Amino acid sequence: MLIIILNLIGGNNMTIIKKLALVVVSLSLVAVSSISSAKPFSPKKPIELIIPAGQGGGADEIARLVQGVIEKNDYASKPVIPINKKGGSGGEAMTYVKKKAGDEHTLIITLNNVLTTPVNQPELGIDFFNDFTPLARLITDTFLVWIATEGKNTQGVETFDDFIALARGNGLVMGGTGSMSEDELLLGMMRGQFGFDAKYVPYDGGGAVAKGLVGGESDFTLNNPSEQMGFYQSGDSKALVMMTPERNPAFPDVPSSYELGYPDLEYYMMRAFMAPAGVDAEVEKYYTGLLHTVYHDDEFQTFNIDDGKLMSWLEGYGFKRIS
Repeated sequence: MLIIILNLIGGNNMTIIKKLALVVVSLSLVAVSSISSAKPFSPKKPIELIIPAGQGGGADEIARLVQGVIEKNDYASKPVIPINKKGGSGGEAMTYVKKKAGDEHTLIITLNNVLTTPVNQPELGIDFFNDFTPLARLITDTFLVWIATEGKNTQGVETFDDFIALARGNGLVMGGTGSMSEDELLLGMMRGQFGFDAKYVPYDGGGAVAKGLVGGESDFTLNNPSEQMGFYQSGDSKALVMMTPERNPAFPDVPSSYELGYPDLEYYMMRAFMAPAGVDAEVEKYYTGLLHTVYHDDEFQTFNIDDGKLMSWLEGYGFKRIS
């Protein structure tokens, strides 16, 4: 039995991870061929792909890319229908999928909020281990500190240390993806580590956050690479640090947190897929195989690598709570 601590999320820095949720899971090394000898599953109607965020953000982008690759190559016998359910830091989407236990035609793309939202909103009654069937993690995403190139309150900021010095003496505004979402939790960590405060303003997803930054509605964001990529490429925004040990080839001019001497400033977000609880093993096997095919598709690989994401396949077979 291979014990993996927070391996779904990725990364190895526990200083930040402990501030979220300590999850210990066990990955049984189970061969796909031994899962079941039952009749192979095939979809009988369109497949709902639930997106726990608004349009234009990182989750929406990946979900629609997966849908597009499947459709373009006829990887599935039935169409995949993306559906955005953005409320409650993913709570609305998770509740919807929880109620569809046993449904063979529903999937959800999940982020770290599948772990954090149930902790921050216990009234939802969501349990990652019992309410969902993990299928696979495809991608690990990270975060960067972004400012607008022409930001009115960040003029003269060229480095991350410049930003920290400015933030300590001024009440900056940060745009984020929703109350108690990952970026707000990261802001709380940064407040403690660097001794500054900032007002958090929630938006309806990472795409709206990016637009708000370059539109002058906020002073900085903690956005994923893809969510700000267009404005980065156009020169309208700039990244001051990436929360990783090394530089990312997609952002060669952006220093890593380790490079700047801040190894505790490391964080990753998973892009994974789950089915509702209670689906048969053959359903689990089918969708994991479908996602594996998408993962190895050249278009999918090229797009995500160019977008600064980390390809990090991990199958969901055998994940269990350790009691």
